[in-house]
Amino acid sequence: MPNPTRKLLSSAWASTIHLPKSSFPPRALPNTSYLARCTDDLYEWQRTARKSATPFVLHDGPPFANGPLHLGHAVNKILKDITCRFELSRGKRVQYVPGWDCHGLPIEIKALEKQRSNGSIDPVQIRHAARLLASQAIVEQRDSFRQWGIMAEWDNAWKTMDLDFELRQLDVFKSMVKAGFINRRFKPVHWSPSSRTALAEAELEYREDHRSTAAYVKYPMELHIGGSMTLDVHALVWTTTPWTLPANRAIAVHADLDYCIINSPQHGRLLTAASTLEDVFKVAVGENAWLLKYTIFDSVKGKDLVGQTYHDPVFNVGGSPRPILHATFVSDSTGTGLVHLAPGHGMEDYELCLQHGISAFAPVDNVGRFTKSALAKKPSVLEGKNVLGQGSQAVLELIRKESLLVDTHEHIHKYAYDWRTKQPVIQRATEQWFADLGQIQTSALESLNEVQFMPSSGKERLESFIKHRREWCISRQRAWGVPIPALYHRESGKAILTAESVDHIIAVIKDRGTDAWWSDPENDPRWVAPTLRSEFDPSELRRGRDTMDVWFDSGTSWTQLMNPGVEAICPPADLYLEGTDQHRGWFQSSLLTYIARQLTESDVHDFKAPFKTLITHGFVLDEEGRKMSKSIGNVTSPTEIMTGSRLPLFRGRLDAMGPDALRLWVASSDYTSDIKLSVEALKSTNVALAKYRTLFKFMLGATQDFNGPMAVGKSGLQTNHRIALCQLQHVSDRTFELYQRHEYNKAVSEINRYVARDLSSFYLETVKDCLYLEQGEVRAQAQFTLTVILQCLQTMLGPITPLLVEETWAHSPKYITDNHPHPLRTRWDIQRKYLQQFHDTQLMKDLPAIHGALGAIQKASERARARKHMGSSLDCYVMLQIEATYGEWQTVGDCFDRYLSDLATLFVVSKVDVHVRQPPLHYWKAEWMESESFEVDGVKLRAHIYKPNKAKCPRCWRYLAPVGSGSEDEKALCQRCRTVVQQLSQVYAGS
Repeated sequence: MPNPTRKLLSSAWASTIHLPKSSFPPRALPNTSYLARCTDDLYEWQRTARKSATPFVLHDGPPFANGPLHLGHAVNKILKDITCRFELSRGKRVQYVPGWDCHGLPIEIKALEKQRSNGSIDPVQIRHAARLLASQAIVEQRDSFRQWGIMAEWDNAWKTMDLDFELRQLDVFKSMVKAGFINRRFKPVHWSPSSRTALAEAELEYREDHRSTAAYVKYPMELHIGGSMTLDVHALVWTTTPWTLPANRAIAVHADLDYCIINSPQHGRLLTAASTLEDVFKVAVGENAWLLKYTIFDSVKGKDLVGQTYHDPVFNVGGSPRPILHATFVSDSTGTGLVHLAPGHGMEDYELCLQHGISAFAPVDNVGRFTKSALAKKPSVLEGKNVLGQGSQAVLELIRKESLLVDTHEHIHKYAYDWRTKQPVIQRATEQWFADLGQIQTSALESLNEVQFMPSSGKERLESFIKHRREWCISRQRAWGVPIPALYHRESGKAILTAESVDHIIAVIKDRGTDAWWSDPENDPRWVAPTLRSEFDPSELRRGRDTMDVWFDSGTSWTQLMNPGVEAICPPADLYLEGTDQHRGWFQSSLLTYIARQLTESDVHDFKAPFKTLITHGFVLDEEGRKMSKSIGNVTSPTEIMTGSRLPLFRGRLDAMGPDALRLWVASSDYTSDIKLSVEALKSTNVALAKYRTLFKFMLGATQDFNGPMAVGKSGLQTNHRIALCQLQHVSDRTFELYQRHEYNKAVSEINRYVARDLSSFYLETVKDCLYLEQGEVRAQAQFTLTVILQCLQTMLGPITPLLVEETWAHSPKYITDNHPHPLRTRWDIQRKYLQQFHDTQLMKDLPAIHGALGAIQKASERARARKHMGSSLDCYVMLQIEATYGEWQTVGDCFDRYLSDLATLFVVSKVDVHVRQPPLHYWKAEWMESESFEVDGVKLRAHIYKPNKAKCPRCWRYLAPVGSGSEDEKALCQRCRTVVQQLSQVYAGS
């Protein structure tokens, strides 16, 4: 049914037509009251109204309190909010307390810059400046989160720099100390010269294009063969880190590999793995491959090399010979099959050498420069040189002078970088605090079997990080963080860390705060536990300056969900939801500390992860799949999406759809992989929002005078309403299931399909006639149906576009606001049960036939329009011809017979007839006719549309009026309109 034109409105029948009237605006307008109602007010309502309801606990992975928010934050927080709102619609009480990660290097660097400009780098002042910077960032970020419509306990947010948080974190640390999980060792760790601190694996990122100067270096040795024969040869090693050669302490081979000795005119006899001979030959002998068979001197088994020794005439002049060891990690896929071991600069090297009593040695300082011990006899040659730059070249030059350098070349390979400074790291042995994960690891892996992962690949990814992590370096050499509560003997340097000493320090911190750890006098006896004072004079001890890894901070944030003093550990949260990078970060650290607490504080044997469900999302990329970067100029901010500034102007202005545009874009994206942001995607989002608003405006306007379902009566609903409610029941169930599976993009697709196909293209076209032109029960049926659709669509869109839903509620008819719950407080599960009464199995079975006929009619109509035979779909009659025998057509015929009186309404035409095989001849005498074939369950049918033989009713535009009457005369109306007008006349006369 087309919308009435101005011509119709000016006619005599205008007063008899019910046009939708609504104050609901067609485009979103700024209104802060809607935002407050659908966020803070809603959260507070459910906290009190649903006190006894089943809680849904979402534990927040804290964003870093540093700098403005980006689209990655938007994806994360909006996905969380959608989930919480859906759980609210299931009748649960949502518990979502946001948090912030406040410690760490980026903030400390900013604080350092600020303090340097003030002429001071005192740790206490740095901490004060860092706290201020973090506090300012939190205020700015919180305001942005709230502008996005995020519903949470904002006024109760936790921060890792809060004293209460720090005390809970230290309590977890104490329990791990008590269980023997925490120890201090001198061993290699990932060290960032740019940050001047140790790093955990989670703080690294790997680049595939790192360029190193690789070198073939030879070490002289006396090779013993067969017990009596001795050869002067050189063990040839290949390394991509020449700067580690001053720390060499051994060479590793594999006992099962075959090795051989080749003669090089320039470099003498070289020992290398047999399988690497060709590559080694090219650098040691030359490119003349035909010489190869004449240069192989002898062969030897790897097992015969184990236990022999070699000399280092550059960095160990006159020193004792060094051993050749067997190592399973040695392979012949690259290099020479002989690996130079520097136990101070590599974890595998360290562990192997430790088994043989060889100590680690790392002559490198905190900023990545050689110390004087790198070349003890001539310290000035290497001291102070950067190991990743001049230092490496200086080492090679020393080796070259001793004629031990066989070859150098550029090597491009994968290498670890500091994820914050984006600078390369090194491995360097230092005294650090470690958490032993041996006992924790097995229980952690077992606990993941009870966790639901979305996507499912997340489980394997998290397991891989846990399996390959035997320990956790938890100490950092920074000032801005939670102190590791260790004391050190001033003279011996011995560390003192016991459960009793930590417990005492926690009590002092509770009274004085963590800043006092740095600000109190060095000899302050208050920090020394009474149990230690019998053994040490407090003046003999000093407080350490290491702080905890920030992943330990956020990794213990699950303590925010428990009641201290009441429970040692909290139940698992229902959901953790973060970016995929958190498998190696927060997910892992949370799991490890949570399992450690269970191992140390309870007698449980069925260990639980801190999360029941773990969801991960990808990163936001630009349209070309590139990471967003200011230097590239491809950054889009969340605000730009809300204001529509990335889109073409709409009627000369920005098409600002507000927070719902940002939220709908997030919900429409497949978050299980990286998300590409494109202008087309944003256009689609705004088009969908505009469509929702148009629909809501129509339905709100059409139901303003509706008085409730009692007006419908008992005669039952017409077919088009029954179809609409049946389709609504299906889409409600389907969308609910998709929300339940966290497949929000599919839920949006399902809603959009329903809106476009079932609602806009079908039902709303069929309902306008009775909505505009009917009276009484017939019109009430349409209003009742639209009211149900309105409420259910509000429920389905509520988790994604809450501001839109809140706005529709503000413009809803009085009947709805007086008799129904707010759509954001509606129980979707109860609504679904209500909709079940409208499911009609027979109708759903017949619907494909109805849609098939409608599709054929529309195709035939397009041809008729192209030939100027008709305009509106009401400008034709329809005859459906079933081309089949009785046995074949009975089922299809019965289908159309069931709905015969409603077919004209369903097809939005003036009249419909159904005939089997050959219809009467008068149909073929029409002035024009267009036909289209279609099939239903294998039965062939034809839809014929043709010129009507009656006049056009001036009120409803259907061709059902008597021929020859004037347009202003009541006799010119069709029978239906005449009856309605007469009824209205009686009503007006009575009033």
